Amino acid sequence: MAFDPIKAGRYLHEEQSYRHGLYSALITVIILNILWILISMFFDRFFPWISIIQGVLIGKSVRKYGHGLDWYLPTIAAVFAIIASMTGSFFSALNLTGREFNTGAWALLDEITWHTLSTFMVNEFGIVGCIYACCAALLATYYAKRQLNRDQSIAFRKYQESKRLNEKNN
Repeated sequence: MAFDPIKAGRYLHEEQSYRHGLYSALITVIILNILWILISMFFDRFFPWISIIQGVLIGKSVRKYGHGLDWYLPTIAAVFAIIASMTGSFFSALNLTGREFNTGAWALLDEITWHTLSTFMVNEFGIVGCIYACCAALLATYYAKRQLNRDQSIAFRKYQESKRLNEKNN
């Protein structure tokens, strides 16, 4: 039986799982935000650069569980990196604020309004947080793309070419 690169490329394409990539990104965001809060509480400092580490780890988890070759999975990783950066910053600041007022974060959750969120986004997250979130999204996008060896790359390219030719002929 001869090696068929088109079948191998089709297998690589069908191996992708957007659902697994989405779930892995969501689980990674939750775990990393909890770790961010714990680190901030332990050192009693706010570390915005943790969002960059989040971006790398979200991208790697999406690559491992999503097996992405299309642009969907890197986009999912970028969106989740931005969400993780914003939520991690917010909950970390919320816990540090609760510590200053000798209350818990749960007590402060009842007091959150749109004004609180807009004030946080302008004053606390601000331009620096946006820069870190964009860097995290870029790194997540980079690391989410599946790395193929030479044979896999050729097989996937031949599969895409045959797919385009079939669409053109139909």
